[in-house]
Amino acid sequence: MIKIKGKENVKKQIFLVLIKNKKPITVSMLAKEISMSGKTVRNYLKILQSELDEKEIKLIIKPNVGVYLDVTEEERKLLNMGIHISSNEEEKYSPEHRRSYILKTLLKNKYSYTLQLFAEDLYCSKTTIINDLVYIQSWLEKRGLQLKRKQNQGLWVEGNEKNYRRAMMDLFLEINGNEEIEVEQELDQLDYRIDFINYKKVKELFPFVDLFKIQEIIQQAEKKLGYYFTDQAFINLIIHIAIAIERIKNEKEIKMIKKHFESLKDKYEFEVATWVVKRLSEAFHLFFSEDEIGYISLHMLGAKIQEDIDTNNCDMVLDVQNREYIHIAKEIISLAGDVLNIDLSHDQQLLIALVLHLRPTVVRLKYGLKLRNPILQTIKNEYTSIFGAAWACSSIFEKKLGVSINEDEVGYIAMHLAVGVGRLNQKVKTIIVCSSGVGTSQLISTRLQERFHKIEVVSIIPLSSLNDEIIEKSDLIISTIPGIIDSNKVVYVSTILDATDVLKIKSVLGKLEGKSNKEDIQDDFKNASIKKIIDEELCFIDDQKNDFIEIVNHYGRIMEERGYVKKGFCENVLEREKIGSTIIGKGIAIPHSKQEFVNKSKICIVKLKKPITWDGQKVRLIILLAFNQKDLNTTKAFYKKFYSILNDKNFIYEMMTSDNKSEIINIFLNGGN
Repeated sequence: MIKIKGKENVKKQIFLVLIKNKKPITVSMLAKEISMSGKTVRNYLKILQSELDEKEIKLIIKPNVGVYLDVTEEERKLLNMGIHISSNEEEKYSPEHRRSYILKTLLKNKYSYTLQLFAEDLYCSKTTIINDLVYIQSWLEKRGLQLKRKQNQGLWVEGNEKNYRRAMMDLFLEINGNEEIEVEQELDQLDYRIDFINYKKVKELFPFVDLFKIQEIIQQAEKKLGYYFTDQAFINLIIHIAIAIERIKNEKEIKMIKKHFESLKDKYEFEVATWVVKRLSEAFHLFFSEDEIGYISLHMLGAKIQEDIDTNNCDMVLDVQNREYIHIAKEIISLAGDVLNIDLSHDQQLLIALVLHLRPTVVRLKYGLKLRNPILQTIKNEYTSIFGAAWACSSIFEKKLGVSINEDEVGYIAMHLAVGVGRLNQKVKTIIVCSSGVGTSQLISTRLQERFHKIEVVSIIPLSSLNDEIIEKSDLIISTIPGIIDSNKVVYVSTILDATDVLKIKSVLGKLEGKSNKEDIQDDFKNASIKKIIDEELCFIDDQKNDFIEIVNHYGRIMEERGYVKKGFCENVLEREKIGSTIIGKGIAIPHSKQEFVNKSKICIVKLKKPITWDGQKVRLIILLAFNQKDLNTTKAFYKKFYSILNDKNFIYEMMTSDNKSEIINIFLNGGN
């Protein structure tokens, strides 16, 4: 049995290719076979050659000829058997790894791929691959793509090019970046918004695309635009361009709806995108169509922009903003404040932050672009009530803009609200200097203000904006970038703000301690009109069904039969779920439809005896919401009460463990006070 020491996976892939190829194969062809760079393959070939020499197996590497194994046919068969035995003993590929590999291969391959090849690549049986294809098919269908399979032709993916590229973006976001990827010497040239994990993921998915060329072009484009993107938007734009390059190489072009394209042509972002495409064409020797320009300009318009809001210029900033966005932002603040039972109406920073956030958000929602929220799960777990309040605001988007909001966007709104909530207790003027973008910085800001009630975060800025005047005006500077300045005002922390960081801040703050100034939440359910939307006739304990779609259809039909909702309610709820899951955390989902499908406001509570899995998360309580526009006060009161319950661990526990309808209704009516 042949044992290849060291970084097994890459060397075994190379070795298997050499065993299969009886004729010399060039390093570049070998690199393409295993989706690695030529430089990486050359390094591994040297290690492999040395190890095989010890086994008296000749690995020949000849310039201008190629690489091959100098063995007889019989020896080749034995080697093939030996490497597979070794693989079975030493390599334990997880289902996640296999599925990621299969998706990557199918989405990136220009041609079809066979079950046998997948089985060989992943050192498993064809039966295992067939089982994995059930997941693959479902994954692709959720993204509007089809897995095609034909005897003697293999497997391939078909679908709209727009869906194809979205799927590749989703795959990038899902892979974990744990593959053995060679680190380039130029790593120190990476933009601060691309962390090491994302760098490895880019190299894993696009080994032959020059990341640094794309990065340089985007950085220059930011200068032309006069603003710069957050970390997530920056990496999203890089991936979009990398995907476009790969697809254009495979002779696949994207098409944009004509009216959408025409609406972009007079925008400055389109002009900058045209410049970007010209640079990309020169750098990668490719032709980019006008539609590609349109999509790049869309990504620029839909990108989150890092803004440093000066509290002294709030009115001036608002004067030049879209009036509709100001009205929507005020409605969000009002509704969220009602739900959370706090007054956020005087927070000008929150108003401006939401107004600036709305422009790119609306662009993304209207054109179907996705901005993944990397800390969504953290927000759900740690700020459940605020996340829920943000969900309550989804009706505003549907009413004012005619678009449905997804959970990633809800998470971003929740982050802004969390910052506003945290600002209610403010004393020590604090600046946050962070390299990882507004999203992470805002979460650090909220955590700081939760732990230290005397802290007031007056600004979140990138390192490039830090100057002597800002340092002078601030009482405290919290930085995730070590060694920026020599000052006793500075505390260096990690992005997760752990216990060690808390101790550092405490030592700087000295004896300053704040006390939480929580407000009591009133019992809105004493209002008789509220009790009309919740009762035992629509509370169910279910121990039979284990499928989310089946549950929504079954109990939605009951609501329809009783006249509370209109025909099409269930279909609209499930269509809404495709846009984004309505799981809010703690095992709870709140699926809902557009208001036009509701006759009379009601909620249907479904408590599951056994948790089900939906969108990769465990769910034990499904609250099917049906709210009518006419019952706005009732809707506000429900959300307010519901999210006060979410903040009480005891009530959550009682609700999740109870199998009694009356008890569950009682918790809803009387809990969270």
